[in-house]
Amino acid sequence: MKKQRTKSVFPHRESKQFKEFKWSFKAFIFALLSRLRIEKDVFVLVTGDTGSGKSHLTGNFCLKYLAKELNFIKNDGSPIFEKSNFIIDPGKFAVKMITEEGSALWIDEGRDSVNRQKWFSEINQTIASRKNKNRKRFNIYWLCMPYETEIDPKVAKHLTLWLWVRRGVVEVYCKSSGKKGGTGLDIQKILEREARWLKENPKANFVLPYIHPEFLGRIFFKPLTEGYRKEYEKLVDENKAVGELSEEEKLEYGIIEKMTPEGIINKSIDDIKSGSMTNKRDLWNHLKEETELPDDKLQKQLNFYLKLEGYPTFNKLFEKKKKENIKDLF
Repeated sequence: MKKQRTKSVFPHRESKQFKEFKWSFKAFIFALLSRLRIEKDVFVLVTGDTGSGKSHLTGNFCLKYLAKELNFIKNDGSPIFEKSNFIIDPGKFAVKMITEEGSALWIDEGRDSVNRQKWFSEINQTIASRKNKNRKRFNIYWLCMPYETEIDPKVAKHLTLWLWVRRGVVEVYCKSSGKKGGTGLDIQKILEREARWLKENPKANFVLPYIHPEFLGRIFFKPLTEGYRKEYEKLVDENKAVGELSEEEKLEYGIIEKMTPEGIINKSIDDIKSGSMTNKRDLWNHLKEETELPDDKLQKQLNFYLKLEGYPTFNKLFEKKKKENIKDLF
């Protein structure tokens, strides 16, 4: 007897109504702001292949719409999205998550300015740490990443929406709520359901998104117009130029608990530059206590960074005949 093929994945009855549903930008923005008004954060993950239009989509939301909406949480006349809230450094994002309120934060993927794997790791750790501490600031977080599988599952559970981008069209997914045993948005479950549907429908070459109960319809969009595109490119260039937070800034904002030996040494060299450190003994005792390095390793690292800054080695540092020459360097 021939075994009959059975199917287990069908269009979800709650999602059929969204089969042809198309979101307008204004309706989508209204939904986001309505969530802020009931004092909840909005965390949006935007993914898609390189060149699919993630930044153009997010730029439309932030530059074209949210930059013109007033921040009704702070109620100080400022816009919800300001250019200072375009971020590519995880450290700065960590700061913004606890200092901004009622704002839209656009976290663009690391691009060429940072190591990709390091960026993904740091951004995941940053979000997980801040969200787990329940620091609700009534913000809208836009996180752009190329692949949805690169977001940490611990972070994914905090997602409000997932926007999967193909060129010109976006599929919108939202976490299910109001059901027993409900959890956060489970992207992995969506991907596994799609794989199973394709296996059960071998002739299909495209997955029907409304098989998912999380599916909420589509958004159609166009590339940024020339003015907004130039504005976006300027934001990218400015953020590359600024670079990452210093260790002092990370320490100040609680991103790290202790500076590295390299950071402590460089801070001491800055003190030499400013004239607040003028004694070899004080310098050595300070570095010994703060870095806790063995003498030989401390002297090696200190000499390395002194040379980078144009100073003589530690043994010749602060010699009277060299003082004027040292000052001349700066």
